[in-house]
Amino acid sequence: MKESEWSLGMQLSRSYYAFKRAAAKRMEAFGLTPEQFSVLSELAKQDGVSQKQLALVTERDQTTIGKILDKLGKKELIVRTPDPRDRRAVLLLMTREGRDIVDRLGPELDQLQLEAFRGLSRQQIEQLKETLETIHRNVT
Repeated sequence: MKESEWSLGMQLSRSYYAFKRAAAKRMEAFGLTPEQFSVLSELAKQDGVSQKQLALVTERDQTTIGKILDKLGKKELIVRTPDPRDRRAVLLLMTREGRDIVDRLGPELDQLQLEAFRGLSRQQIEQLKETLETIHRNVT
């Protein structure tokens, strides 16, 4: 691998961690970690899913998701309810408090994204999204 290719990977990593730190600081004000917020935001998109489905969507193993859900449950941001179609399974639902946090924190993270993309055209942003998706597919 050429040094220029390696440095591109390092730049990508450095940018990711800088963005994650800035986002984490905003989430911390709400008592959440980035991992917890990512799970909450997925539940905001599709409430009433199983732990297994959530693990697939968030690309985490079920054990990790279970630990995150336990913490969110203790904070009363989600509840587990029996699945009426399968008594062995449970569905995950956001509480009003969980939805309120997503609704309040979402705009702050949108603003952070605008700040991060300042100076980029719409076309550059779309190209970046496509490129990052290609990289993701290539390494998963």
